[in-house]
Amino acid sequence: MNLEQFPIDIKNDIEDQSLSILDRIKDRIIVIGGWAVRAHLGDEHHRYTLDVDGVVDREKMSEIKEELEGYGFEAYHPEWGIQFLKKYEPNVSMPEALIKEIETIQIRIEISEPRITEFSTPHFFEFSLSNFEIKGISYHDGKGEVMVRVPPIEHMAAVKLGLPVDYKNNHDAAMMLQRSDIELVIKAIRDNDDWREMVLRRMPKLRGRISQSGQLENTLALAAGLNIKEHIRRLDIIEKAMKI
Repeated sequence: MNLEQFPIDIKNDIEDQSLSILDRIKDRIIVIGGWAVRAHLGDEHHRYTLDVDGVVDREKMSEIKEELEGYGFEAYHPEWGIQFLKKYEPNVSMPEALIKEIETIQIRIEISEPRITEFSTPHFFEFSLSNFEIKGISYHDGKGEVMVRVPPIEHMAAVKLGLPVDYKNNHDAAMMLQRSDIELVIKAIRDNDDWREMVLRRMPKLRGRISQSGQLENTLALAAGLNIKEHIRRLDIIEKAMKI
């Protein structure tokens, strides 16, 4: 079961807990991933997110590690950076039928250096630690908002287009492209190694899955009011530019 399938009060509680952790380290990272998309899109994001993803200078990693371990997170050290995990402890009532599923949920934080290398290839996308915008993300429980540093929306759209095509990356790319300057998205792709190869590799699946009835990204897109034909047109423009 993915996060979208849980009752809304549980989804809101999970997000608020994740956001409260992000609030503790917000001044030391550039936020990427789902929370960065939420910062840009607000309520127009139209999906839930659980993980905190961020990029940071290597020298700050040990400082973040010490702080998060103090909050009960366990640290793991994959090649790309540090992953932190902590079991989700609900602050809301849980339906009996979902207890076992909910007990498997973990709040996850992943911190790496700015260069994101696509798995099994040498191609990378490198985020800037100085070119960022400050955006607010609101809590569901009315506690206000957390101000975070995020890459420009065109950079986030560019990286999402080259990542493996799951419903989250596909949906996020589609929603951000509606607000992006397409020429700046194309420039961001071209400026990052040969990320264009990754984008070209993903294009058929990006188009196919979001257009296919029954796929979660199609369901989310329709619920968000996304004009899928217009989105496909934008993808075609980007693909044509990548082939030149």
